[in-house]
This record gives sequence, structure tokens and C-alpha cells, in this order.
Amino acid sequence: MLLKTQFQIVETSSPITEPINKFGGQPVWVNTPHWPLDPATGKQMTFLSQIVLTPELFPDSQGIIVYIFFGEGEPLYNEAFAVVLQNKDNVSMNTHVEVKFITEATGPSLYELEIIDEERQWVAKEYQLAQESIIEEEGLPLLERYDDANDLDYDEGYQFSKPELAGNKIGGQPFYIEGLDTPPEYFTADQWEQLLQLAPTEGFWNNLQPNFYPFKMELGEFGILNVFITKDYKRAEVYIQTP
Repeated sequence: MLLKTQFQIVETSSPITEPINKFGGQPVWVNTPHWPLDPATGKQMTFLSQIVLTPELFPDSQGIIVYIFFGEGEPLYNEAFAVVLQNKDNVSMNTHVEVKFITEATGPSLYELEIIDEERQWVAKEYQLAQESIIEEEGLPLLERYDDANDLDYDEGYQFSKPELAGNKIGGQPFYIEGLDTPPEYFTADQWEQLLQLAPTEGFWNNLQPNFYPFKMELGEFGILNVFITKDYKRAEVYIQTP
């Protein structure tokens, strides 16, 4: 059995300055800041989230926090993301050698499009996680976590065959919507486990594009974001699934 906690993304009215799970705002570093630069532009990437590895879900993780960033691109692709792992004793980054880091503590973050004084404006936002209790999830082989053609309908959106594997969650196991011939190692290799999944429990359309998150993050049509971490907690990688 695998453990997971599902969550909703809820806007907060005040900055989060503690090292807890959150999206947007500014990272709460517990070691030297390492802000990644977008290889395409040389500018600071956008801060997406920080996720704390708790011993309940990730035994022997030693207080590691995972910081996730993304660069420019529409839609975003796997290499557009960078990940920093750190606790008070160590710092490590993901393995994309073309990504450089600077010791800036603050930088670009998430935003929403709002109407202010009858004008459309991008407004910076920060979100806390409304987390559910930790529960067990039955371990299933990849074939049983697979949605054939991912059961998508352009009128109805997502209609997952196993909705219990869908949704936003920390831990647990990912469902899979791409080809079964050559699935990425993150979904099959013993050394990897799921850290984070961003996915809807059901889909809907907004101006001919799906909008499953309150903030701007272009993952393409029906895009699903999975973050995987090695069981020694030294590497983390982002993988975007698209049909």
C-alpha cells in the first residue's frame, strides 16, 4: 500500500513565510538560495511551489524541501522545469546541466489575470494547500493505472476510468495517459516514487483551453504534471503528460 494526501489549492490573503507546502509567493529557503535561470532567456524562472517531505509520507527524508520552478514556453515541456532540494545541511539540484543557478532569494512567481478598473491585469498570487488526511492507496501495476486514450471528451473533459488515482496529491502513485510501449522510467523504475501530482478529478474548458489551476501555467490541452523523486531523496524530476 502507498500513502498519499490529496489537496486543494486555496488563495491566501497574507504571505506564507514558514517552510510549509505552498504554491506561489516567494520560496522560504532553509539553506543558501539557488534560483534557476531559464536557459532560453537567461532570466530567473518562475517559482511554482515548495513541497515539504514529511516522515509520514517520505521516511528518512531528513526535513528536505523541494522547490519547483518553470521557465518560459507555451505549452511547457519537461526541460522547462528546474528543481532544487535542500535541508539545513545539504543542497542539490536536478540534472539538467544547461540550467544555471544564482543566489537570489526572491524572483518571479505565480499570477492570475484579473479585471481591475475595467482593465485586465496580471496580479501576483500565493496559495496554501488545504490537505486531506493521509490515506492508503492500493499499489497497482502501470497497466491498471492507464487510461486508454485517457478517456478524454472535448465536451465533457476528463472521464477517468480510475478517478481515485486522479486529483492533486502528494505521494501515492501517478495515473498514466501516454503510450504503453515505452513508458518513462519514472513510472516504472523502483528507484523513483511520486512526490507530487497536479491533475483534475474532472475536466472543463475555458476559452478553448483547459484551466485546472487558479494561476497561469500553460501545460497544453489536458496536461498533467507529475514530480518524481528518487528514494534516496537526491534527485527530483518533473514530467508533463499530454494525450
